[in-house]
Amino acid sequence: MHRWLEHTGELELHVDSPTLSGVFDDALGAFAELVAEGANPEQPFSLAFSLEARDPATLLAEFLDELVFLAETRGFVPERPHIFVEADGTKLKAIVEGSIGEPPHLVKAVTYHGLELRREGDGFHARAVLDV
Repeated sequence: MHRWLEHTGELELHVDSPTLSGVFDDALGAFAELVAEGANPEQPFSLAFSLEARDPATLLAEFLDELVFLAETRGFVPERPHIFVEADGTKLKAIVEGSIGEPPHLVKAVTYHGLELRREGDGFHARAVLDV
């Protein structure tokens, strides 16, 4: 489950999930909502990539940054993720299905201000701020 909070020039993403991989799945779903109007079902496309970071929160920021980069440089609009995050939360392997289209140029960058990904109760909570 995710929700957006709007600030001047920023969007704040909150994700709650029972699993660490679910946080990344939901974060991709949230980003997909932002760029969905640019999707082109006539041009399906799939991408595979791996990322590594020093901690889970940084991995989340780098994952979102990768999605922003792919949208800006390749016109990639993500739809369905297949994500594996290692137990320590520092490595990720993803295959993302979507399409090549014309996503809106909405997100400039993912900031590290207020970035968090932590275990909370029986699941995980994440927060990321996107500069728009």
